Amino acid sequence: MIYACKKCGYVFWAKRARCPKCGSVEFDILNENLGDLIVFWKLNATPEGFENSYYLCLVKIMGSNAFCRSLEEPKSSKVILNNDGTCKSY
Repeated sequence: MIYACKKCGYVFWAKRARCPKCGSVEFDILNENLGDLIVFWKLNATPEGFENSYYLCLVKIMGSNAFCRSLEEPKSSKVILNNDGTCKSY
């Protein structure tokens, strides 16, 4: 999910207790999940409990940068982000 501060409009990906820009505690939840792929890396040495290899993707969505992981190599510059931290090519 994407969050936007009601006071200053700052947009961010990870839920926080306070806005990092103005300190407000009131947020709107934005239902946008389509982002632009900036860069991706294939990880072969992954933490225990994760797949043996996956792609770590840096995505720009509504002016905010977010990381997500994909089991498939991204094939386009657009990706769909899921609420569980995964993503796939659009």
